Amino acid sequence: MTSRVTGGRTRITLVSTSARVAPGLLTAAAWDVLRSARVWTASPDHPQAAALREAGVEVSVLRSASPAEPGVEVDPVAELRAAAGPGAEVAWLLDPVSPTAADRVLRAAARAGRDAAGRDAAGRDHLAWPGVEVELLVATRELPGSALLDAVAVMDRLRSPGGCPWDAEQTHVSLAPYLLEEAYEAYQAIEDGDLAELREELGDVLMQVLFHARVAAEAGGAGWDVDDVAAGLTAKLVRRHPHVFGDVAVSGADDVVTNWDAIKAVEKGRKSVTEGVPLSAPALFLTAKLLRRAAKLGLPPELALPRHPADNGTDADAARTASDAGAGVPHLVAELAREIGTAGAGTGAEERIGDLLFAAVVLAGERGVDPETALRGRARLFRDTLARAEHAALARGEEPGGLAADSWRDLWAAASPPPLERGAAGGPVREP
Repeated sequence: MTSRVTGGRTRITLVSTSARVAPGLLTAAAWDVLRSARVWTASPDHPQAAALREAGVEVSVLRSASPAEPGVEVDPVAELRAAAGPGAEVAWLLDPVSPTAADRVLRAAARAGRDAAGRDAAGRDHLAWPGVEVELLVATRELPGSALLDAVAVMDRLRSPGGCPWDAEQTHVSLAPYLLEEAYEAYQAIEDGDLAELREELGDVLMQVLFHARVAAEAGGAGWDVDDVAAGLTAKLVRRHPHVFGDVAVSGADDVVTNWDAIKAVEKGRKSVTEGVPLSAPALFLTAKLLRRAAKLGLPPELALPRHPADNGTDADAARTASDAGAGVPHLVAELAREIGTAGAGTGAEERIGDLLFAAVVLAGERGVDPETALRGRARLFRDTLARAEHAALARGEEPGGLAADSWRDLWAAASPPPLERGAAGGPVREP
């Protein structure tokens, strides 16, 4: 590539626009630049070109900025200086859809030559390049959520002919395990307090939503797409928040939940509060959800409890009432545990352990504790203690797999954290 030598300093403004914003909807600063400078691009079909020309702005195409042969380097700055003349003000339209070779060279050089000036009041990044003054100007303002359109476009590309063979083979059924897996990984990020990890995991959850929507869109007339999903969610949120989008007054979160449940009951038209409870959910979650729904009906808590061990089938109501009149649910839990511990192995063990776990969930509800969260917390504590004990054994040259019981007791005592006062905040639960 050749260019004539110029003695003046060329000023180039890289104008960055978004394909998600209608052509011509540019910032005031961008219009000022585009009307005062010579406008160039390497994209003959640049999305902004027609709108700019209609507004009286001449847009020139620097065709030589795209190499005709593989391996030929592009020098758009030399070409611009030669075409625009020394000391020219140049606005370069970066292609927002398919960056050209010139776009990539200009961006790379701009990043490499960034000086210490930083950003000015208009939000522009000042960059340094020998003989040329370059700045990057963001010319469009996007609404929050605009980037979701990119994710939808990528998913459509993956499922379209010529896309990814694996993605093209997936169905709602084959994707189902991934939906659970990604949700659990996002849950763990919350437990770990890792916001960076949570952002990534929520992206994976979003991918599953987009994936299922794209698969459904291929079902023809019986299908639906991601816009239907979003529209349905929007309508639901508006309907169930009359205190925000209507004229209903609430005094707090309890009223919000009450209204939510009442509106939902009318919408669903269900005959039982048990309808809609996912039986595929984890057992603790399932039990707690059923108990919460029963409590909203006003079901006396003692009716949900398993039979008391003292009940031999002759007077179940009396035995249950006696339990409630005494120490209540804690007493029943203790009695169930005692009975299981003293009884021999038999066919009734599974049923009685089920009773014990069910009663424990009832107890958790009385204390305002989510049983799933409580058990997960205890399991994580066990995991951490076990890992510390293993590491301690290895540190003293012993293999954990071959330790005697007394050695394990010593390691466990050293690895166990001191007892902590733990509390759980209870609050109204709103179901989707």
